[in-house]
Amino acid sequence: MNAWMIRAPRWQLAVLMGLLITPFFVLLFRFGRDATWTAAVPTGVLTAAICAPVLGFMVARQVRDSVAAGGPLTDVDRAAAERAARRGPVPEDEALRLTALRIAEDRVAQLDTARVRARLSGAALLLLSVVLAVLSSPWWWTAAVFWAALLVVSLVAPGRLHRRVDLLRSGAR
Repeated sequence: MNAWMIRAPRWQLAVLMGLLITPFFVLLFRFGRDATWTAAVPTGVLTAAICAPVLGFMVARQVRDSVAAGGPLTDVDRAAAERAARRGPVPEDEALRLTALRIAEDRVAQLDTARVRARLSGAALLLLSVVLAVLSSPWWWTAAVFWAALLVVSLVAPGRLHRRVDLLRSGAR
């Protein structure tokens, strides 16, 4: 996890989220609703300004939970533990392996908690995007592809993370 994100206040994370999602909303309003650029830009910016604080809060909470799961670490150790919790060889350092295991187990718990909600939401948004693509604008197929990909990730990610936890737990190289 980026060391800056760990120390950043919520308002900075909200600004970052706003900068990331504003182009998406502008393009959505421009092509999804066939609006002019002069209408799409302010509408997209306003929508992003409304959504960004919520996303900033969610990211801040996720960062806080990840930091709590890993415990007090230096930036270098935290980066290594975060990396080991996701991919790569199992760390030879026992303390680093256990920290990576705690982080991965915390993520498994979060995914298991939100599993049904995420899949139902993804399926509903995929269905809505397909309906809008058929009835409104073909640009909605882009959203349908996005929600389909996110739905696939919600199906694949938990299994992958469970295998990583098992690997970290066994200490296998």
